[in-house]
Order: sequence, then structure tokens, then C-alpha cells
Amino acid sequence: MTNGRKKFELNGIIIKKNLLSKKNKIKIKNVIYDAFKPYIKLNKKFDIENFKFHKELINFRNLNPKKFGDIYDRINLNAKLRSIFFEKKILNFFSETLGVSPNSLYLNGFMLRFDAPLDKKNTLNWHQDSSYYPMSSRKGEKSGICWIPITKVSKKNGTMIYIPKSHKKSIKTKPTKLLKNKTQQRIVNISKAENANKRNMNLNSGDAGLFHLNLKHRSGFNTSKKIRIVMGCAFHHMGKKFITGQERFKLNYNTV
Repeated sequence: MTNGRKKFELNGIIIKKNLLSKKNKIKIKNVIYDAFKPYIKLNKKFDIENFKFHKELINFRNLNPKKFGDIYDRINLNAKLRSIFFEKKILNFFSETLGVSPNSLYLNGFMLRFDAPLDKKNTLNWHQDSSYYPMSSRKGEKSGICWIPITKVSKKNGTMIYIPKSHKKSIKTKPTKLLKNKTQQRIVNISKAENANKRNMNLNSGDAGLFHLNLKHRSGFNTSKKIRIVMGCAFHHMGKKFITGQERFKLNYNTV
């Protein structure tokens, strides 16, 4: 058993520094550039951390939320972005973490999120991702989430907050009422001890956090002046407990 797999099974989470190559970072920037260049002032060689870029993006989101939401949906379907997770290096990382063959992996739940400053509509409360993935028997066994920041993440810009070793049990939940302009959620409760043990996912651009589907976590609150940009996907072992016919991931997520 590898050290990464041991940490994943013990803590429900592992960190991998510099998972994204320089080539992949450029690929992501080019996709973002092509998506937004008709609507904001953007140089093709823009810096993803540049304040001016974020200011333009925030202004566009505020002035034209419908178009921003449409671009968000389109980016999340982008083949080049999704192809990154199918590279041999990353598939092997997933398989080593789960202790399974890379030939038996299934990926879904692809996302590129743009979390704006002071946004309360899309902030997720404490939850387990296993409740959103019925193909893994809702138990999260031999499955995980890959979470990769494109911008540097910290408490200030609302990075993910998690509770180590909170992944031992899946909790049955019901979806919250679907409200206009509000992301639907499946909220779980946490104890005082768990709350005292919570951690912030502080990572640089291109680092990765892999966490168990049952790990309790939530969104932080972005109090910075920049948009927090992260990408990710879910990865599953297609073993005996994998349920075919329920492969589609769906989260009623408000984009603006």
C-alpha cells in the first residue's frame, strides 16, 4: 500500500503538489480566454492572478449575469478541460490512491468553478459528496473527488473547509428546497468536536486535493477582491459495488 493510499484511507484526504503541468495550465488559460474574450478586455497572455483580469470578470458577471451563467455552463462542457483528467499521470494518481487498476476507473462530475467575492447564493454548507453520486452506492467506497485550484486558494478567498477523518460513515440526506437563484444542497450536521478540528485547504495553483466522497466539507466565504477559480472531477472504481445506469452526476447549482 502506498503512503498516499494510507493517508487517503486514514484521513479521507491527501494533497498532491504541482499535479498540473505547465502545459495544462496554459491549456486552461486558453479555454478561459476563448470563452470570455468577446465580452471583456483580455490579453491572451493574461496572468490568472492579475487583479485587472478579476475586476473585468466581476464587472461582466454583475452587468450580464445571464451571459456569464451561459459561459460558465459551456466551459464546464469543454472537452479540452475534461481531457486533462484522462491523462496517464492523473489516472495513475487516482488508481494508486484507491488501490485499483487504472483500467477500472470512471470519471464524472467535471467542473470549473468561478466563485465571486461576497457571494452567498452559491456557498455550500457542510455536506458529503457521496450523496450526489448514486453510482457509488451512496457510500463513497473506492471513490473520491479531485479538487484543483487554478488561482491560489486560502481562507481569504473562500477555499474549501474540511474535517479530517470525517469520512468513515455516509449520512442519508434529503435535498434542500429548490429555490430561485439558490444552489440546492444536501446538508449534514457536524459536532462541536468536528467543528474544532476543521481545516482550510490552502493550496497553490496546480496543486490538488483528493478527498473521500464521505469527507465532510463545505465552501468557505470569499472576502477577497478576486474570483476563486477551481476545477475538479469525481473518480470511481467500477467494481462490484458500482451501480451502472446511474452514472450521470447532477447538482442543481446556481451559476450567478
